[in-house]
Amino acid sequence: MSVLQFNGTNSNYIEIPDDPVFSAATTGSLSVSAWMRPDTLSFPIAESDGSGENAYVHWLGKGEDDQQEWTFRMYNNNPAEARPSRISFYVFNPKAAAGGKVNLGVGAYFQGPVTVGQWIHVVGVADGTQQATVIYKNGAFQDQQPWSKENIVPVHGTAPVRIATRDLKSFFFGAIRDVRIWDRVLSADEVQMVSTHVIPHGGLVACFRLTHDTAPDSIGGHDGLVNGGTWTP
Repeated sequence: MSVLQFNGTNSNYIEIPDDPVFSAATTGSLSVSAWMRPDTLSFPIAESDGSGENAYVHWLGKGEDDQQEWTFRMYNNNPAEARPSRISFYVFNPKAAAGGKVNLGVGAYFQGPVTVGQWIHVVGVADGTQQATVIYKNGAFQDQQPWSKENIVPVHGTAPVRIATRDLKSFFFGAIRDVRIWDRVLSADEVQMVSTHVIPHGGLVACFRLTHDTAPDSIGGHDGLVNGGTWTP
């Protein structure tokens, strides 16, 4: 089986057109699963938190300026900063959200040593019932953060879903495969199943295997456009 490897530049990413099923604002809750393999711990095109520190890449997400929705981040491995190699899943409060702060998010995360070239299974959950962001690593629960910290009110925007970037401001260097999106919360038992390649189909709205020369959605017909990338064993 081949997988799609991204070279960390602005010519390597996948774009999937916007659809309401990709938004926690319209579905109520959302779960996103992906296998990711970082091939560097210092990404060449990264963003920062505004202070010039804690540089990171958005390696999968939906959102742009003033219509941010959700995203996965991985921080550069800089031991001098607070978040070396941290992997996070954020749900945001966009500018259009009434009564909330502008463009702030609540992120659940895990942090620890990451090995270059090693696959990691990550699931992020936007839980509209519990009003919380949740993240799992390799089938195991890692963290949960309440939306009340930033008065999060998800709003559906028109931005596409992108793989290997989110808003074309940072770009992932490595491989990504088996991206799946559900319009509901996956239970802890279901997340464990997904990490062993047993896929619950209830509420599954999109599946991008990323093992072909295109990015077809085998579930919902939301085919993606591949920009660059290299197919490797």
